[in-house]
Amino acid sequence: MLHPHWSGRRAFTLIELLVVIAIIAILIGLLIPAVQKVRESAARAKCANHMKHLALACHVHHDAVGRLPPAVMLAGITDPSGPQPADITSSYRTPGFGPNWAVMLLPYIEQGPLFDQVSGDVTAFVSSNGTNQNWRKIRGTTIPVLLCGSDDGGRTPFALNGGGWARGNYAANAGPGWFNWTAMGQSKDGGSGGGAFTNDVGGMFGMNWGAKIPADVPDGTSTTIMLNEVRIGLTENDRRGVWAMGLAGSSVTAAHSIGDATLPNDDGDKSDDIENCTDVKNAFAGVSIAQRDRMGCSEDNAPNNWPNWQAQARSRHPGGLQAAMADGSVRFIQNAVTQDAWRRANSRNDGQTYSVD
Repeated sequence: MLHPHWSGRRAFTLIELLVVIAIIAILIGLLIPAVQKVRESAARAKCANHMKHLALACHVHHDAVGRLPPAVMLAGITDPSGPQPADITSSYRTPGFGPNWAVMLLPYIEQGPLFDQVSGDVTAFVSSNGTNQNWRKIRGTTIPVLLCGSDDGGRTPFALNGGGWARGNYAANAGPGWFNWTAMGQSKDGGSGGGAFTNDVGGMFGMNWGAKIPADVPDGTSTTIMLNEVRIGLTENDRRGVWAMGLAGSSVTAAHSIGDATLPNDDGDKSDDIENCTDVKNAFAGVSIAQRDRMGCSEDNAPNNWPNWQAQARSRHPGGLQAAMADGSVRFIQNAVTQDAWRRANSRNDGQTYSVD
């Protein structure tokens, strides 16, 4: 006769329980990467949509104004031959820079009321020869279409130059030459680090200058990059990834494949030349470039040198980044793209057509 409390079923042994737990752990281990992959794929698609939206806004601005907006507005630059660095050090270096391409696109990305707050101040910046900086009052506004969800490393506002600068992940392509030479679309020193270019090779955006499409893009709109992705800085004093700041690394990419910035997501220790890099490196003293998320930088504040003249395109997408071409299409560019193809894709007028697919 069975005991009244005996159910007729045997309980799990400890070994059986451990086996079940181990199987569940294995399944979870297999599932997590798949979930992460799906999540990144969705984020990447959303980022591509944002970039597509921005590329369309560039073209609508072009239709309205006759050319793309400038990478950054500076006072006193009117010489198409391109100024010497010393000529515009005071206006390009912080705090003298003016509104950038993203500010000028606000009416075309469903941010008309925000632009209305500063439209008069943009005009005043020019008429005051750069002394009126009231346009900066919108710098703290977070704009979703200017952010890529894949870059979730933190969005602490940039703390310098008045502080409170909201972050962003998209940048105007200023071409293969140093950004200090991109006045009026020129990109001098474009042949550095390989000598592939003559001095007048440029990107789609410059200081006080934006390209006319297709007149200024003889290499072809489907093979010339208009917008790149950038990463948000590692600290609150890291000015990379700031949507309203028209500096290299903030919302501009420049000096592609020359010097010590050779390819997308370049992991060189000095690949981005930016102001306040010393602050960033001090925050990571003794830490390797890999531990710094492969976000290298350097800084040279000598009187005639340019700490904001070089910055590489970057993203957190595995294997590469997304770019909007001058025809408005969006492409994924592998980190393994050849240096020559990458350099030429960021030039609008080098006389060569290279595919980055």
